Amino acid sequence: MNSMDMGRLNAFVLTTTGNNISDTSAHVNPNLTQDTDQEALKHFIGLAGTCNMTLTTGSELPAVGDRRNYQLYFIDLQKSLWTKQIPENVLQLAAQVRTVLFNACEDALCDKQALLSGIEGVFYHNDRPEIILRGLTRIQQNERWFKRDTMNNALADLLKARQENPLPADSRLAEVNFPALTKREKTIINLVSSGAQNKEIADQLHISTNTVKTHIYSLFRKTSSRNRIELITWSQQFRSLPH
Repeated sequence: MNSMDMGRLNAFVLTTTGNNISDTSAHVNPNLTQDTDQEALKHFIGLAGTCNMTLTTGSELPAVGDRRNYQLYFIDLQKSLWTKQIPENVLQLAAQVRTVLFNACEDALCDKQALLSGIEGVFYHNDRPEIILRGLTRIQQNERWFKRDTMNNALADLLKARQENPLPADSRLAEVNFPALTKREKTIINLVSSGAQNKEIADQLHISTNTVKTHIYSLFRKTSSRNRIELITWSQQFRSLPH
């Protein structure tokens, strides 16, 4: 499915001049000039405009009561280097509506922290146009856009936290009441939550990797999850429910 097959997204672009995205640790990248950051902003907006999005730009966020008028927020980070700490007001925005960061500098942003904090995606100032377009299309399709290593590291952190803080035996995954899941799907979600990859699941269940993929896609659909991290997070909320 390409972006033209879907309805247009109303998106708000918060520019670098906005005070809303600064904090006490922010500083300006000395390598950027007013001309270069304007060109970078126009470049990104131009690419987003080809992805079936209606864009509104501004140097300040809309009033709190009006923020739901937009389905997506893009925040320009050219002049807002947060020394790897995402400001609280950005985290609050991400909790309310889908939020994406762009023109980021890899040395000034922890993308894993952004992912685990609810940010939907990160684009870097040196990303090639085709990479940006691919990511924008994924965002348009209601997916997240992060580097694969970032996704894997975040998943590893979640699994490590689960191992270090095991749940009581009477609330483990095997005893959870999963709505509308088949017995095989319950088994697979247990294996996914333990960190097993598709090949390992296939070998353990004596099925093909394609069959595993089919079951996992079904799990994504039934749980409204977009990736393994969201699927594991979804499973957590049902652990304490009665049968």
